[in-house]
Amino acid sequence: MSTSGVSIDLTGKVVLITGGTRGIGKAIANRFIEAGATLILTGTKAAEVDKLNQENKMEEVSYLQVDFSDPESSAVFLDKVASVGKIDVLVNNAGVNRVAYNTETTLDDFNFLNDINVKGPYLLCREISKLMKHNGYGRIVNVTSIWSAITRPGRSLYTTTKYAIAGLTKTLAVELAEHNILVNSVGPGFTETELTLATNTTEEIERLSNMVPIKRFAQPVEIANLILFLCSDLNSYMTGQNLIIDGGYTNV
Repeated sequence: MSTSGVSIDLTGKVVLITGGTRGIGKAIANRFIEAGATLILTGTKAAEVDKLNQENKMEEVSYLQVDFSDPESSAVFLDKVASVGKIDVLVNNAGVNRVAYNTETTLDDFNFLNDINVKGPYLLCREISKLMKHNGYGRIVNVTSIWSAITRPGRSLYTTTKYAIAGLTKTLAVELAEHNILVNSVGPGFTETELTLATNTTEEIERLSNMVPIKRFAQPVEIANLILFLCSDLNSYMTGQNLIIDGGYTNV
């Protein structure tokens, strides 16, 4: 991928992207493929991951199953990741949400969101940073949300998890900087994914779009472009930041 003589070449880099089979994660994966990276992508459902591996025709891409709400699945996955030996880039993109007023939430809701949105990234950052420290190089991007900077009714659990990841990002950036490992987080605003289109009416999307200064949702590739930059050697100094990419929505 090149523009006006500036290029991003990730040939030889091994990249792990969680939740890389759909939506923003798929767009991130496509950008990294274009940049020449070798990718490990995760999915939650074993049958879906098996099918993806069977249908996959790209040698530089492989799929692994992991469900961070299942301790056994997490342990098996972390063992597989450790055996790779070299992971240059980690993108913690997988996440879940349940919308409800705090008084209507349950402990199961709390545990489910925290297992996937917080424990999963925590475990991966902990284990993969060991590999990165050994190799003297790394880039980590944790995907947060605009709800790591602002909130709205019904988002108490989701906002809690995203603020936690922004905090984890800042601390890891300080701890890992001396090892040539840069750690940032990216908070997407309203983004036009398959899930967004399936769960919102045309009228709802138009109403939300009008609340964004740019007057439209983000395309997944626009989120992916920012993450690609942060994980490339074009970024050699930015670390510990939670970058909100929302078309100006959080400034209104």
